[in-house]
Amino acid sequence: MLARMNDAITVVGSLAADPTLKSVNGDQVAEFRLGCTARRKEGETWVDAHTNWYGVEAWGGFADHVRASLRKGDLVIVSGKLRIDQWESGDKRGTSVRIRAEHVGHSLRVGPTTRARRGGPVEASGDAQRPPEQAEPESAAAGPAPDAWADPAAAMAFGT
Repeated sequence: MLARMNDAITVVGSLAADPTLKSVNGDQVAEFRLGCTARRKEGETWVDAHTNWYGVEAWGGFADHVRASLRKGDLVIVSGKLRIDQWESGDKRGTSVRIRAEHVGHSLRVGPTTRARRGGPVEASGDAQRPPEQAEPESAAAGPAPDAWADPAAAMAFGT
């Protein structure tokens, strides 16, 4: 190991595969690969640019939650400590980029998701529907919600 970083980072990306669960010195660890693709606008069209790949690990009870909640293709937000290692093995050299996750959550940009209360089943569906009793009133469904960043006064009216 030649160089090492340990900085805070937050990334948004898609899981390359379902998380795997293993035991390391008696501790549970969930691991998954996360692909984060930059996008740029060319004229009126958005195009994908370079993809950065990160290995992500979650430890302890957190590992069980990650394994139960995430699936291949899920768009997630990961916050944790970045670790970059330069390595050598014989005549080979490389770089390993990993994140030790402190927080992981589904991105709601692509659709709703639900969270079960502690001890209950976990639903990790990207296309979860609200129960009828929680449906939006007619007036709320008629138009888009105000943009809290563009109009702080409108956001205050909605309690955001």
